Amino acid sequence: MLITIIIFFISICVAFGMLSFRAWELRTNRLSMVDSGERIRTDLSFRHIEKNMLYLTKHIVQGLVITIAKYWFITSTKTKKWVLEKWPQINDYFKSKISGPDGIKKTSFLRRAILESQAKIRRVKERVKEEHE
Repeated sequence: MLITIIIFFISICVAFGMLSFRAWELRTNRLSMVDSGERIRTDLSFRHIEKNMLYLTKHIVQGLVITIAKYWFITSTKTKKWVLEKWPQINDYFKSKISGPDGIKKTSFLRRAILESQAKIRRVKERVKEEHE
């Protein structure tokens, strides 16, 4: 979103600059007027520039995201390894607590809902498979 806003402001500034330059040319008579019969040919269209800018922006954003994710994973892995080696009691503190009898981990509501949904989907899939065979 921020990149879109920045590109928008840059394009507004460029458009204002182009209009100001054109007005200056007309004011100072530095422009020769073109006959109406002649056709002005533009080599670059706005759509062409827009496509190139979007293509470059996409690659820049993807590169940033991938680089940030890479260094985030490297940092988190090295931090975990360092904490395991240097401070094992702190690592034990952050481990998930096991609750329930006999050390069985209690499933959360969300995990239980996901497991139930997977079982229902499996049953529906088997029923459809049986009906259509």
